[in-house]
Amino acid sequence: MQVFELPSSMDDLEPLPAKYHPHFTGGAGLSDLFPSEEPHSVSVLMVRFEPGTRNNWHWHRGGQMLYVTDGEGYVQVRGEKPRLVKTGDVVACPPGEEHWHGAGPGGHMTHLAVTLGEIVWLEPSVLDLSDL
Repeated sequence: MQVFELPSSMDDLEPLPAKYHPHFTGGAGLSDLFPSEEPHSVSVLMVRFEPGTRNNWHWHRGGQMLYVTDGEGYVQVRGEKPRLVKTGDVVACPPGEEHWHGAGPGGHMTHLAVTLGEIVWLEPSVLDLSDL
């Protein structure tokens, strides 16, 4: 068993690993709290998005849960309008649902991401504030 102290600032997070660079629009940092390793396919990441940073459209074979720990940002399901999320909000993404998440232009967002199974990355996302 391990006990983790959650990162309290961007300074406590690792820079975004190179394998994620093609899938993010800007600056982000993360802490890999529970890496996905065989025999399980669960990962737990603390991710901080700098203002305006989002990830690409993507989906998860086993689904994903997001818990916003700081700031506010947006989530969007393919075919729906972006939705504002803020500190304390929980987002549940069922398996196979195409979505993206990230910070709005005015500030950062940090969330805890619990992911089941493989991430399938798609094209870049665009936050069109006129859609809100």
